[in-house]
Amino acid sequence: MKLEFAVAFSHDAKFLFLDEATSGLDPVFRDEILDLLREFSEDESHTILLSSHITSDLDKIADYIAYLHEGRLMFMKTYDELHENFGILNCSEKIMHSLNQEDIVAYRKEAYSYKVLVQNAMQIRKVFTDLEINKASVEDIMVFYAKGEKVC
Repeated sequence: MKLEFAVAFSHDAKFLFLDEATSGLDPVFRDEILDLLREFSEDESHTILLSSHITSDLDKIADYIAYLHEGRLMFMKTYDELHENFGILNCSEKIMHSLNQEDIVAYRKEAYSYKVLVQNAMQIRKVFTDLEINKASVEDIMVFYAKGEKVC
């Protein structure tokens, strides 16, 4: 794997297409590779298309994230948009139904409450000041898109 990265960086490619590039690497070397990829992509003349199931890699280097599930594009958003606008709240069914349905991406019924993935988390915090809305990770967002229920 180290040799493959050395070859990829050796010929000043403008575009790298990497499929599961960090899979199977030890954590230290994976971090070093991600640093190199971040440096490579910071030069505006270089682009990386990275396919990965390791969402923590995306947290470290992605500018845009496109999520494909069962052959369908579920979303394509900037990393900043995902990080800043999406949140998860634990609430009752009554509170969930009092939210603007356009703000609800999906929900998951728990034993005694609902977990709700919302977009516009900052706006919702202004209206519902007593609700705790936690930051949603990229992985959380993907799971809700794939396995969450949609509000009817």
